[in-house]
Amino acid sequence: MASALTIIIYGEGYIAKKTGTTIVKRGGMNMKFIKSKLAIIASAVIALNSFVLPVSAAGTDVTGKVVSAEKAYDFSEEVTTFSDLGIMYNAWEEFISENPNSTEAEQEDFLIQFVESGALRQARNSRGIGDYIPGYDNLNPAEKELLKEHPLQAIQVFNCANNATDATIEYYGTNGWQNNSDAFRHCCWNALMKKAIGESAAAEWATAHEYESSGIDKEMDLYNNAVGRSINVTGKTDSEIYNAVKDKVVNGDCRRIVNDKLVPTDAEGLIK
Repeated sequence: MASALTIIIYGEGYIAKKTGTTIVKRGGMNMKFIKSKLAIIASAVIALNSFVLPVSAAGTDVTGKVVSAEKAYDFSEEVTTFSDLGIMYNAWEEFISENPNSTEAEQEDFLIQFVESGALRQARNSRGIGDYIPGYDNLNPAEKELLKEHPLQAIQVFNCANNATDATIEYYGTNGWQNNSDAFRHCCWNALMKKAIGESAAAEWATAHEYESSGIDKEMDLYNNAVGRSINVTGKTDSEIYNAVKDKVVNGDCRRIVNDKLVPTDAEGLIK
């Protein structure tokens, strides 16, 4: 029978508003497992308006691993928009703040449990996070496939997209389409992804995003994506990356659309 967990702290300083908890140790990290699949940090719960999360009964083996649990929701069906990734990113940041030494595998486990427990659904219903890039609302089938395999990458891709849009507005005062600002945004997004998740993974996500696009728009986006990934981001701050992207656009290395043709970008539209 399902029970309800109000707060669990994942890591040191355990607090749980539930009896029958078991303290276990796995992978060098202390965890407090309620008899449930979900183990979520308190700060993430608080950040998401202190939800009461529905969880299913489960047991633990001698290593502390959850051996049986009925998930409330299917991961691949629940995460469908970049807004969802935004909610997951905020929860992940809270998890990292409580568990700075956690491994990527542990972070991905947290994200999967966050979604499958119903926490994402409750967060989505109680507060909204807007989609930040035109055309970056619903995840397409190719993006969903990558999401299932790499949930941690997915939220980093979201954050890079958000930052790229903010930078575009900072440099152009607008978030346009088929123009220099559009080229800047795509180039910037890919450069930031290269820094965050590596060039190969960045190429996978950028290509997946264009899965349902076609024609000259797709050609433009893929071209500018590749330019962004060609930028040397090693040791660079985000601001330095933005300036490198600006140089690519101003020098005509990127592409925009004029009279239904791809032409080199220029300095038009810059306000910074």
